Amino acid sequence: MFETFRLGRRRFVQATGLTMIAGAATGGQVSAAPESDSGEPPVDAGDVFDHLDRAAISVFARDLETGEPIADSGSARPVPPASTTKVLTTATAFDELGPDYRYETTVGVVGDRRNERVVESLGIVARGDPDVTAADLEALAEAVAETGVRRVTDRLVVDVSAFDDGEHAPAWTLGDAVNSYGSKSSAFVVDHNEVEVTVSRRGDDCEFDVAVEPDSGLIDVDVDLECVDEDRFVTITAPDHWTNTVEVGGRMVPDDEATADVPVGTPNEHAAGVFVRALEEAGVSITPGGAGLEPAVDITDEPIELTEELATHESRPLSAIADGLNDWSYNMVAENIARTVATERDGVGSWAAWEGILGAALEDAGAETAQIRDGSGLSRHDLASARDVVAMIEWGLEAEWSDTFRETIPIAGEEGTVRNRLTDVEPTVRAKSGSLRGVTCLAGVVEDDEEPIASFAVLAANLTGERASGASPRVDELVAKIADEAT
Repeated sequence: MFETFRLGRRRFVQATGLTMIAGAATGGQVSAAPESDSGEPPVDAGDVFDHLDRAAISVFARDLETGEPIADSGSARPVPPASTTKVLTTATAFDELGPDYRYETTVGVVGDRRNERVVESLGIVARGDPDVTAADLEALAEAVAETGVRRVTDRLVVDVSAFDDGEHAPAWTLGDAVNSYGSKSSAFVVDHNEVEVTVSRRGDDCEFDVAVEPDSGLIDVDVDLECVDEDRFVTITAPDHWTNTVEVGGRMVPDDEATADVPVGTPNEHAAGVFVRALEEAGVSITPGGAGLEPAVDITDEPIELTEELATHESRPLSAIADGLNDWSYNMVAENIARTVATERDGVGSWAAWEGILGAALEDAGAETAQIRDGSGLSRHDLASARDVVAMIEWGLEAEWSDTFRETIPIAGEEGTVRNRLTDVEPTVRAKSGSLRGVTCLAGVVEDDEEPIASFAVLAANLTGERASGASPRVDELVAKIADEAT
């Protein structure tokens, strides 16, 4: 049924010139197809946003069967798309890599194998897998041990040449970098490049226990807490994005505990440290110059040659990774996926290369207004109109992987960041949320019996004061009107 629908819609687009019109980006209102009898789309954004003249609102929704617009207000106006960008990243990655793409992280021998139990050095080739967990590295270390290797006489060499030396995409802010949502992109990853720091106070004693997971031995936790009987207040922060120092401050009451996720300052080195400890737990020691010395680890941006491959960790398929990405809006995951597309296409994972690849995809989709610098939408340089976002969504719905793509967009009222939104809307709405300071967005598809019947994007920016605090309910109200009209 869906294939028939898609072909029928494609014929409609070709007959009416919708693809070319949908990509128009010259400003003002652009009509994509015949509208309602009144000459206006049936859903008016002005009924919800009563301050269209004092904010930057870009709204577009289309009936996918007829091609007629359901809502159209400032639809060609470029605004920050925030995390709705992740839907564009997903579609482009599926087109370039395929939904079944899997990352591989390989460990092998570098240099000579002295005998069955002893090798000169171990090498690990990291390709940017954003999904690697500490448990995955433990399993990889155990697989190395199962080959019989017990001692490494020189060092562990980590090949991170898949990506260039950037860690944050263009125009992220310092405020992003020191928060867990802004963890760095890296070729070697563990647990989204975050650590969970737990600080506890036992009983009445003014002494504190600190736990870090996963523990690489590189994370320093500075505790500056006051012991009180009331008025508890605890902060756990990583104030310097270039270091691995975590600061804990505030006041703790007896038998108290506080936990927070914080970004790692040196993610490649941190992941290597976690792997070294996993090797030691598996019975593989790295003993340069003899026992008792710290294991030597080299991080290199030059490709290494493995004289013998010992073990490989294969990731989940990209479709599963993208499903979690869009459900929970992991910025680092989006950046690693974007850079992986660049690596596979151009040999190195740079954001400049990604910008060109995504730009070509946007052009193919008829989205001519968009300028996207990163994979996540956190860059303050990103701009796109509602028409651009809808064009990319519809481009994905036309692809051979359309069902997989659509299913990565979370169901409102049920999943991810939209699990508490649009709970009273009867048709199924799949929606990716996005937010920055002064920006609130929602984009996706309306479904009927698991078939897409409408596409939409509501991008609201330049919001201040009460308009900012009340933006999400207004966006939801508008999307609910669009969904109701679509059915």
